[in-house]
Amino acid sequence: MENRPLKVLVIMGSPRRANTYHAAERIREILQENAPVDWEYVMLRDVSLEQCRGCYTCFERGEEHCPIKDDSALLEQKMHDADGVVFATPVYGFQVSGLMKVFIDRHAYIFHRPRFFRQKALLLTSAGVMGNKDVLEYLNAVARIWGFDVAARAGIVSHATMGPLPAYRV
Repeated sequence: MENRPLKVLVIMGSPRRANTYHAAERIREILQENAPVDWEYVMLRDVSLEQCRGCYTCFERGEEHCPIKDDSALLEQKMHDADGVVFATPVYGFQVSGLMKVFIDRHAYIFHRPRFFRQKALLLTSAGVMGNKDVLEYLNAVARIWGFDVAARAGIVSHATMGPLPAYRV
């Protein structure tokens, strides 16, 4: 067995360094207690990813012919280079964040040509009150279809103790 740090890539779908980021940092700390870890964040807010145009070029001719010139290929290469990928997103409207959805859509060709058969995935969500279960199921489907071996899922509730919602009069 190689004596090198475990290379982990975190695809961070939160636009902030708040609850989801802090949960990912805690996972990093736990992993580093057992073995050396080379931990890299890709903050989706900081990369160039355009929305998919639905032109089907990636399906018909290959993703290398996509007319969109952004960081999509770079992100795919980073996933290939990692031993494990953490897909981390807050729950927005009972779904992944918009940043994470654009990331998934820009890599939709992988649903048709899976390629991550040696990598593990950890799925991480954070929600104010609810939605973790459904979003983790969605991410699980995405990761497994892409070829990842999903090693773990974690959903944290970050505002469960916020108290009752205020009453409004109409």
